[in-house]
Amino acid sequence: MEELTGIIALSRLKGLNNIQKRAVLEKFNNIAPLFEGRVKIHNAGLQDSIASFNEWKGIGTELETLEKMGVDILTIKDKTYPETLKNIPDPPIVLYKKGSLEYGMNTLAIVGARRATFEGMNLAEKIGHTLSSLGVTIVSGLARGIDASAHKGALKGEGKTIGVLGCGINICYPSENRWLFEKIGEEGTLLTEYSLGERPLNYHFPERNRIIAGLSKGVLVIEASKKSGSLITAKLGLEYGREVMAIPGSIFNDEYKGANTLIKEGAKLIDGIEDIIINCFPNLELKKEQKIDMDEDEEYIYSIIGFDKIHIDEVIEKSKMEAKRVMAIFTGLEMKEAIREVPGGFYIRK
Repeated sequence: MEELTGIIALSRLKGLNNIQKRAVLEKFNNIAPLFEGRVKIHNAGLQDSIASFNEWKGIGTELETLEKMGVDILTIKDKTYPETLKNIPDPPIVLYKKGSLEYGMNTLAIVGARRATFEGMNLAEKIGHTLSSLGVTIVSGLARGIDASAHKGALKGEGKTIGVLGCGINICYPSENRWLFEKIGEEGTLLTEYSLGERPLNYHFPERNRIIAGLSKGVLVIEASKKSGSLITAKLGLEYGREVMAIPGSIFNDEYKGANTLIKEGAKLIDGIEDIIINCFPNLELKKEQKIDMDEDEEYIYSIIGFDKIHIDEVIEKSKMEAKRVMAIFTGLEMKEAIREVPGGFYIRK
């Protein structure tokens, strides 16, 4: 039996948690002999779990499929296993990885609401893009809302992104993120501890969150309610000694209560990308944004449009300009990628 097969078998033993499985790895130099009966095991529970394991055929078939898919298997004993993740209390002993992105120290987790506002998603995409352009790798969970927006922004930059899944590496969840799932597999990295075909069960996502926090130097929360799963990631970040940061929002909006509470409890308040760099990446220097070439009318309309969505009728009213002229300016600003349209006739800065 190959050692890799033995470690995968150990990762799937019933009745042992990740801490106990890691302890087995540290006690025995080689795992394969345990399953072959060539090593005396004095722990009755471990002996029974090993004796009852019967998934060998499934592992063999899965290894063949993963190889065809171009998926790498990392064990906690490998040099390529992420060092920051290895140092959390209960790291997965096996990871499935698709993508060629190398793990570096400049990593940031961006997490937040699934039912996020357009302003929140726009902000997550902008932060993801700006930091990735500086070489920071953005880590998130490929959920809809803030996660997806942070990944999208990061793919535009050099740092790229890591998507941590709560299911097998052959499953895209949610299905609406199929394009993003495939793009990250090509240009970034998809990562999971779950075997091929494992469904996205509810309890997988809190487990996944420890990987997101463990991989990252800091955790940034954007728009999170009091019951948001993002708070689990943030609290794990605190446990792991990571920088935990949050962007504040309206005290009257439930979608900000979680982030606001984090700040009250000691998370760093973030009101600009410079704050993230100071807290997590002091050796990096924020580049000045390239000024968009605009004429006088475009600059005036652009000044009315902010990072909070605004309806085109309100812009027309505030500008005191003819509707036809404002519409033409909007078209020009969209072509210059200075603004974007939001459903319902609203617009927002990119």
